[in-house]
Amino acid sequence: MNNTTTHNITDTMIHTHELLSDREFEALSEQVYRDNGIVSLSRNPHTPRFLMVVYNAARTRSTAILDIVKQHGYQASLVGI
Repeated sequence: MNNTTTHNITDTMIHTHELLSDREFEALSEQVYRDNGIVSLSRNPHTPRFLMVVYNAARTRSTAILDIVKQHGYQASLVGI
């Protein structure tokens, strides 16, 4: 990976109002990973309503990722960039 690509990697947290089951999280993950700029999507078992998303800012935006979550039927908001 060259330096210009490295500088474009960033992260954000998305808070979901609903507590997603493992199955719901897996289905949402499949949708989020379809976005070309996603590096990773995860959640901590101790804070399952917070989704950590690492992405390439040259390829996608945090608002686009949030839109995917909302389009999947969940109430959510960005809580960090």
